[in-house]
Amino acid sequence: MDWYSLVKFIHIAFAIVWLGGGFGLVVLGVRASMAADSAAMLAVVKDVVFLANRLFIPSSLVVVACGVAMTILGQSFSTLWIDVGLVGFAATFSTGLFLLKPISERIMKGVAEGAPAAATNAQCVRLLQIAKFDYVMLFVVVADMTLKPSPNDVALLSVMALVVVAGAVLFLVPRARDAALAVGRPVGSE
Repeated sequence: MDWYSLVKFIHIAFAIVWLGGGFGLVVLGVRASMAADSAAMLAVVKDVVFLANRLFIPSSLVVVACGVAMTILGQSFSTLWIDVGLVGFAATFSTGLFLLKPISERIMKGVAEGAPAAATNAQCVRLLQIAKFDYVMLFVVVADMTLKPSPNDVALLSVMALVVVAGAVLFLVPRARDAALAVGRPVGSE
């Protein structure tokens, strides 16, 4: 075994922890949202708050540190797929640190202070939508790291960009359905 292989294993293992843990929470959030179950949604948010500093931020930092180490050990920073991966990491890390974590904490603070259920539900639905988009970006980064596009791979790069744009439109543009879920009504009862 060499250092590169060891660092690559750590990189992949922590990427699995980061993506799998968060994806599981997104699935639970979607289930709670579709059932209009405010208590279950708050339980997911509570788990997000608990895991942010204990799992998501540390594992994402290990992933990027190992990625940088692998680049130093065996690649070049002037490779397009590495540049795309670093930009994707920066985008999703920033989304987590500056949007998902503070919104989650704000929701929990509001609940502790007796915020109206409608306001809390609306924040939970918004948090879930941002998390869904974040996972679109994360899986595009995984595709980038796996497929390693070069500047000549115009079709692949275009598909990756299209997936990010479609995810943004699908998950970040508010819809009437989200408003119904925010006030605790099951979808279709509007």
